[in-house]
Amino acid sequence: MYLFRLKPFVLLLVMLVALSVPAKAQHKLWGSNLLLEGRINYGYMINHHLEMKIFNAHFPSFEINLGKETYGRERWQTMYDYPFIGVSYWYSQLGGSELVGSAHAVFPYVNYPIIRNRKNELNFRVGLGLAYLTKCFDRLDNYKYIAIGSHVNAAINLMAEYRWRFSPKMNFAVGLALMHFSNGSTKTPNYGINTPAINLAFAYRLSKENTYLSKKIMPRLSLFEFPGTKSIDLSIGATAAYKDMGSEYGRTFMIYNMFGSVMKQFSFKSSVGLGFDATYDESDFYLAKLNKVEYQNSRQLRRFGVGPVYQLNMSKLSYNFALGLYIKGKMVPSGVYFKFGLQYMITEKLFANLTLRTHYGQADFVGIGLGFKLPWVYKGRQ
Repeated sequence: MYLFRLKPFVLLLVMLVALSVPAKAQHKLWGSNLLLEGRINYGYMINHHLEMKIFNAHFPSFEINLGKETYGRERWQTMYDYPFIGVSYWYSQLGGSELVGSAHAVFPYVNYPIIRNRKNELNFRVGLGLAYLTKCFDRLDNYKYIAIGSHVNAAINLMAEYRWRFSPKMNFAVGLALMHFSNGSTKTPNYGINTPAINLAFAYRLSKENTYLSKKIMPRLSLFEFPGTKSIDLSIGATAAYKDMGSEYGRTFMIYNMFGSVMKQFSFKSSVGLGFDATYDESDFYLAKLNKVEYQNSRQLRRFGVGPVYQLNMSKLSYNFALGLYIKGKMVPSGVYFKFGLQYMITEKLFANLTLRTHYGQADFVGIGLGFKLPWVYKGRQ
């Protein structure tokens, strides 16, 4: 426990050593536009379930961030007004309870500018990575802590911040952040952990700043970016997910999901369209038998859904948001569902997909898979 208390100070010492390296050496080692940042958060754990009220506490958390200010080397950077990209290490004791333990998280992030001038910025940060929680639910040794059922979890960080560039080398920032830990129901229980916080940060530039390229001189269009053609993208793919419900039923289940969409890209950033889902969830068959739900064949327990999809594009990477309506399935948890996904283009047509599906804020599964995009061009470049 004493070692954990020393960790923030050890990290601060590492920062000071890094800042003492001569600027010329830093430039050779790190490259251009890199910043090293230390951030202190102070927040609390949201008691979104009555059983978690006993863990209520206010506590600090600490971040070490290594980031890079984009300057327009790629087209998407210019279109998004030169966002800040980086990776963060986050640590907290989560209030100091022996039942709750502490949390370590590492996540890459993108800090999108909302308002910016030479000295001042208003930004919104989105981070997604992995977390390790030293304590989780155990039916024998830690049965009171029902927030989370696994040590390894997804870490999602959202933050709004104001940043002041008070010198060419130093930045100061204040912000409001939310850190969320969840395993996506890969192992129950999975109420999740939510910690809102206020924070302060200081950043030091490690190398000479590259000035922004003019928006009038756009970089060359890359393979994965919108060429200005009138086209419709047809996508189809599949994901697989794992659900451990050992704490409730003593069993684990697999989930297989096929998805597809018809999308129209209206601008460099945005695409909209219609999507569909077909899901085979092994737990539905088990629960139907347990609850004596009658069905004639297995097709009646498969879930089918359809709904609108919005896609935010950033060259190879895209954020997908979908709202679906179940049109078939005897064991659907609710009438509607929400999907959030990350899509990364491996080739011009092949993409990797990571998808979280939820029902009214409760995670159903996290699926990983592959898909194909087949563009149909009905008019050339505008």
